[in-house]
Amino acid sequence: MVYKIEEILPVMAKLSDKYTSKDSASVSYETAQQLMEAILYCIQECGDENKDLLGGAPVDCMTAYEQGYRFTMDKVMRAKEVYHRITSDFEDYGCRNYRETIIEGMPMFFTKYDVRFEPQNHILSLDYPALGIAPGKRGIDLIMDYLEEIEYEQHFLKYFKRKAVTDLLEYRCTDYQELYLDNICEPVLIRAAACLATDQEIGNLRLDVSDHKAAEEYFMEDTDKRAEIHMSVFLDTLEKNIMGRAYRGRFKNCAHEFTYRVRHGLQF
Repeated sequence: MVYKIEEILPVMAKLSDKYTSKDSASVSYETAQQLMEAILYCIQECGDENKDLLGGAPVDCMTAYEQGYRFTMDKVMRAKEVYHRITSDFEDYGCRNYRETIIEGMPMFFTKYDVRFEPQNHILSLDYPALGIAPGKRGIDLIMDYLEEIEYEQHFLKYFKRKAVTDLLEYRCTDYQELYLDNICEPVLIRAAACLATDQEIGNLRLDVSDHKAAEEYFMEDTDKRAEIHMSVFLDTLEKNIMGRAYRGRFKNCAHEFTYRVRHGLQF
């Protein structure tokens, strides 16, 4: 949805009045820029969430903005529902960064998020990296995607024994509880792929010395491209078998990065 500046200005005037409670005839340049971004964000939400609004008839700018604002509010409520599901059975595997980001940090978003005047600001730095987040997302769009990925990740990780995951994290980073800052699924996926490559049971995530050597040979003996194809198949197989109906085809997108790491010295 694209509107000319003269169509947006009445929306800007109305929003500015709300921002100042009509106590001032003007706002600062920085505030005006913030409010303009808020308007454009909500208009984009309207376009993204309801492309067939009013049966495809043209929608004026004010209607698009207000509709987008309501869609944004609704998305916040849906994000809260996802977050409550996550926290009802959350496992941090002893990882401080994971716990602080999800359990301690996320409530701040729901407390401080300003749907009306700054919906483009997602507030949090999201220090724990989730897999599969599309670049360029902001505001509740980013938070919603992030929480959905965390929920998906938690579902996947719980297939494995907790001790298997914590032992693997400790293998990767001795003081992982305090120092590990990467995604927890990454080492689990790489180790599970190595288990598949060497015909080992994946639930315990265990490889002995000979298994490590066999896995290294498996991924090193082929070309980069063929090794990546093998990795992609293993990751997709893991996801399909573990996630069942919830399968989204996410993990195979990590094949290129994981293959590069493995072929450049990363231990399984």
